[in-house]
Amino acid sequence: MTGLAAVVLAHRDPAQVRRLIGSLAGVPVVLHCDAKSAGDVADEMLRDWGKRVHALPRMSGKLSSWSLMQIELEGIRAALRQSSAQHIAVMSGADYPLLSVAALHDRLIPWAGRSYLFSARIPYDSWSVPRHPDGGAWRFRHRFLTRGDDLITVRGIPARLPWRRPVPAGQELRASHAWKILCRDDAERLLTVVDTRPDIVAFWRSTFIPEESFVASVLSSPSIAGGTAVPLCHRIPWFMRWSERGAHHPEWLVERDWAPLSEAMRAPIASPDDLLSVDAARPQPMFARKFAADRSGALLDRIDAELR
Repeated sequence: MTGLAAVVLAHRDPAQVRRLIGSLAGVPVVLHCDAKSAGDVADEMLRDWGKRVHALPRMSGKLSSWSLMQIELEGIRAALRQSSAQHIAVMSGADYPLLSVAALHDRLIPWAGRSYLFSARIPYDSWSVPRHPDGGAWRFRHRFLTRGDDLITVRGIPARLPWRRPVPAGQELRASHAWKILCRDDAERLLTVVDTRPDIVAFWRSTFIPEESFVASVLSSPSIAGGTAVPLCHRIPWFMRWSERGAHHPEWLVERDWAPLSEAMRAPIASPDDLLSVDAARPQPMFARKFAADRSGALLDRIDAELR
């Protein structure tokens, strides 16, 4: 099957990563294990997979920084080179499919030539914070300081220059999400921008949390990326449980989360055009996060037995 490839970004829990890769039988996988992880962690993730799993050279990525975005881009580049897949899912090692591989391929048929990624205009209310109640515009309007491609923080606060900077001409700004499914054409357009527009890359290298905005913003800017702008989309194909609004990370999924997860799987299957409205109903997910081998085994067993 060549409909789907996966880019898996991992740094811990080789047992969970191996279970994820095993669940994607027949799907070409590009795997990156962060360079800060111990060598035996990466070795265990990669053991005995053969040619289906391509290991990226190990790099160090930091949250909220271009270094993490760079790893994702190299993963997308490798997935295009290693496969003829028409869609590329970018996920973490803590993710897991809620459908069989055949069902995932079927689910993506209506998305032919289209990416399934969250894309909302800035200002985006959920990105307002007490210090910056501007819908996330502060993430882009200031130059954040970096060491190499890693964000510099002072007592947990990202360091930035005080004055505002212009946004590059033609650059739309979008709120998005780190985990996404890109169609092949969009992935190729994205990498063309990375390879030919150093001015655009320079801007994004000094933004805050580019992994949550760079891809959707560039692909929403036809004067930069060419083609047609990706449409607004207010849902993602992942199930996640959040403890509260504004939380930085979703909760770990455990056996007691079966009820809300199975309820989500009873939702209607959405076509691309169903998701353009801000009020779009929450569709049936394809993946979920986040799982860990030491706490999620029972739930994963039930997903395999009753959903997959």
